[in-house]
Amino acid sequence: MKNLVKRMLLMLVFSTSLISCGSETGGNGSADLPDFPATPGDKDSWEYLKDETGKVEEWDLEWYVNDSTFAWNSYGSDRVSQVLKEKTGANIKFTVPVTDDGQKLSTLISGNKLPDIISVQCWYSQCSQLASQGYLYALDDLIEKWAPSFKAKEQEDIWSYFTEGDGKCYGVPNFAYSTKYVNDTDKMEPNGCLMVREDWYNEALAEGYDMTSATSFINGCKFIQSKHTDCIPFQLDAFTNEGNESIDWLSQYFCAPFEDKDGNYLDTRTTERYQEMLEFLNNCHKQGIIKSANYSDKASAIRTNISRGKCFVTAVTPQDYQTAYLNAYGSNINYVPLILRNKDNQAPILQDISGNGYLLTMITKNCKNPHKAIKLLEYLYSEEGQRLVAFGVEGESYQWDNPEHTSLSWTDRYVSGVNGNTEDQAWINTLGLFSMTLQMNLAYINKYKPLNGRKDTDIYIDNMKRPLTPYSYNFKPTFLKHDTSKPNYFQTITNYNKIKTKWAEALVEIIRSNNWKETYDNAINYAKRQKLDDVISFYSESYKNTKKLLNVEFGYPQNRPDYHEPTWKGPHGDFSYWRSKTHE
Repeated sequence: MKNLVKRMLLMLVFSTSLISCGSETGGNGSADLPDFPATPGDKDSWEYLKDETGKVEEWDLEWYVNDSTFAWNSYGSDRVSQVLKEKTGANIKFTVPVTDDGQKLSTLISGNKLPDIISVQCWYSQCSQLASQGYLYALDDLIEKWAPSFKAKEQEDIWSYFTEGDGKCYGVPNFAYSTKYVNDTDKMEPNGCLMVREDWYNEALAEGYDMTSATSFINGCKFIQSKHTDCIPFQLDAFTNEGNESIDWLSQYFCAPFEDKDGNYLDTRTTERYQEMLEFLNNCHKQGIIKSANYSDKASAIRTNISRGKCFVTAVTPQDYQTAYLNAYGSNINYVPLILRNKDNQAPILQDISGNGYLLTMITKNCKNPHKAIKLLEYLYSEEGQRLVAFGVEGESYQWDNPEHTSLSWTDRYVSGVNGNTEDQAWINTLGLFSMTLQMNLAYINKYKPLNGRKDTDIYIDNMKRPLTPYSYNFKPTFLKHDTSKPNYFQTITNYNKIKTKWAEALVEIIRSNNWKETYDNAINYAKRQKLDDVISFYSESYKNTKKLLNVEFGYPQNRPDYHEPTWKGPHGDFSYWRSKTHE
C-alpha cells in the first residue's frame, strides 16, 4: 500500500490558497447542475452511456492525483483500460505533482484551474474546504440526477464519515474498509510489526532468549550481534520530519493507549506506556543494538539491509519493504513475526490495516461532463468495476467458482503464466491489473482475491503478518474527523504542526540521550509552550465526534467490554491464520 503518514504539515499551504481565492461559483455544492438530461434508475447508470447500437461515445476527462507516486504507465494499451473505455467511454488524462510539497494543488486552486476530477489525501483540510467554498459538486446531487443506481452501492458507514456539515458527501475514498464487506469486529492483520530473522532467532532461543520481554529482547540481539558481527541487531525505519513509524508500532507493542478508561482522548505521547517504550529504545541504543547509521539512513538503505538479510529484527511496515523481504526470501532467509510484551506482560494492542481511506476522489465544478463523470465513478466503485481493475475480465483471467458467486479463481491461462509459461506470462503483463487504484476497495478485493496458482513468494508475502492477527484491532476512531469550520481550527493545526515537527527531532535525541527522561520532559514542555493543552482539547472534541460517527463507545481495545487477551500460541503468533493456495 502507499505511504499513509504524510499527514497535516501542508494544510496551511492549502488553506491559504483557498481563503485567498475562493470559488467563482460560491455556495456549498448544491448550486444548479448543468442541463443534461436526467438518467433513469432501472439499471446501472453507465449502461445509459450506450447509444442505440450498443456503443459508447468517447469523451475526454482530466484527473489530477495529488500523489507523485501514482502511475498507470500502461493506460490505453492494457486490457483493464480498454474495457474501462468500452464501458464508460472515458478517455482519461492523469496528472500528478512532481514532488509532494503541495505546491501543484495550491496552484490549481489559486488559479481556479482544478481539472474534472481530483484525488486528494482524505485527511487534508482542503477536502472539506473545497466543498464548503463551492469548488465541488455534491455527489448526492449528481447521483440523484444522473446515477440513481449508485445509491444502492454506497458503503453507508464510509459515506457517513465523509459527509460535510450540509449533510452531503463530496468525495469517496480508495483503500477504505467498510463494514459492508468487513465487520469492525473481524480480525485483520496488523499494519506494522516486528519481524525477526528465523534462523538467527532459533540460535538466540537455544541460548534461552525468547525475546518477548524488553530484557530478553536486548540480550537476544546482543547475542546475535556477538555471533554474526556484520549483522544489524535492531533495524528501525527511517527518521523523517514526520517522526518514525517504528516508534508508532512499538508504542502499540507496549500498549500505549490513545484513550483513557472513561473513553476520553489521550495524546499517546504523554502516557506511561509510551515512556516505557522510549526507555526501552534508549536502552537498545546504550547497548549498541541500534546502529548509529539508523538515525540518518533513508528508506533505500534500510531496504538494502533487509534484502541482504543483515537485519536480525526489523520494526517497519512490512508492505513498504515487500521487495526487500522477497529478496531475502529468495536467498533462503525467512522473516517471521515476533511478539514483544511490556513490563506487565500484557499482550500487544496492534493497529490493523483497516482505515477510512487514503485518496478522496471528488468531481469539481470545472468538470465539463459531470453527468458522465459520476457514471464513471459508479462503475469503478461497483463490484464489477472492482473485479476488472484487480482481476481483469471474467472468463479471461478469472472465473467464478460456483453459481452463487461466493469465490473466484484464476483461469488456467493465468496460472500458466504465473508458473512461468513465457507466452502466458507476457499476456499477464498486458492486463494492467492493480493499476487503477483510485477507487480501489481492498475490503472487497481481499475478500474475493483468487488464491489458486500462487507462487511460494506470493504465499510468503501474503502470510508474513497473519500470525499476529489475534493481536490486531480496528483503530478507526484515531482517524479524527475535525470540524474545520471552528474559529480555532487553523490556530490549532498551526500549533499541532509546530509540536509534530519538534517532536520528530526530539525522538532521536531521546533515544540517544544519557538521560532520556530529562530529554523527554524537555520535549513535552516545548509542546506545552506551543499550546499542547489547546490541541488536546480540540482533538478531544474531534475524537468524540468521530466515535459518534462510528457508533462506538470505546475506541481503545483494552477499554472495550468484550476485550480479552489472545490465547498464547508462541512468540511468533498464531500460524493457523496462514492462507495456503486456496480460500480457507
